Amino acid sequence: MFANIHYKIFFDSGKPGKASSVAGVPYQYQELLGVVWRESIYRELGTGEHAITLALLLHVDHEDTPFVSKLIEKSGLTAEEWVKRLMHALLPPLVHFMYQYGTVFSPHGQNTVLVLKDLIPKRIIMKDFVDDVNISDRPLPELDGLSDNLKAVLRTEAPEGLTQFILTGLFICHFRYLADILEDYEGFPESGFWQMVRDEILAYQERFPHLSGRFELFDLLRPTFTKLALNRNLMLDYEYEDGDDRPHASEHGEVTNALHRPEAAKMN
Repeated sequence: MFANIHYKIFFDSGKPGKASSVAGVPYQYQELLGVVWRESIYRELGTGEHAITLALLLHVDHEDTPFVSKLIEKSGLTAEEWVKRLMHALLPPLVHFMYQYGTVFSPHGQNTVLVLKDLIPKRIIMKDFVDDVNISDRPLPELDGLSDNLKAVLRTEAPEGLTQFILTGLFICHFRYLADILEDYEGFPESGFWQMVRDEILAYQERFPHLSGRFELFDLLRPTFTKLALNRNLMLDYEYEDGDDRPHASEHGEVTNALHRPEAAKMN
């Protein structure tokens, strides 16, 4: 089932130099010089496949034509059929890693590469992880085999923090804009869009009932979730202080979850 995700993790291979030998050195000073080797995405493509970043689905050109509209038109599918294929290519791999392995990536528009065949979504390739791989702070047996080196690099998160990577990184930062484009240009209702997201998650859960405890632990369908306010990091919370660890996104208020009641879908 999950042959439709290829995953490669690349860590910063740059040498921080003398800064690393100073106790409590600001985290930012360890990022001054680094190198990331990236394998070409085209080596992973089969015959007739094309790769685009997920962010490209939000592009509207100078003639007020969305890129996603052209994909739908040329694929020969209806907007509803095309979006259903998108959800099936994108969501099962991401939720499987979270539910089964307590591991999340940051699936925003630049990290997520969508593979198309005949302009129809087929699978995803995750790229550019660097420090965007987080693992559960719960003692999951699937994480027992991680080496001490990896545990020292990967940030651990409580269950809600882990779900934020999908709820905020994908749903708020990408899907809510894509839903607007599809409704405005394709007449595909926003409520139908979020229902399709919910249906894909529920279909996964029905296929793997033995993970029911994980579905409750990493709850993507709860009524609300914490709002991450990135601008508050510099403006109010962390400001420009020299911390010795990666700053965590500031939390402020709550967001209504469109997946809880998709018929009233608004991700505000």
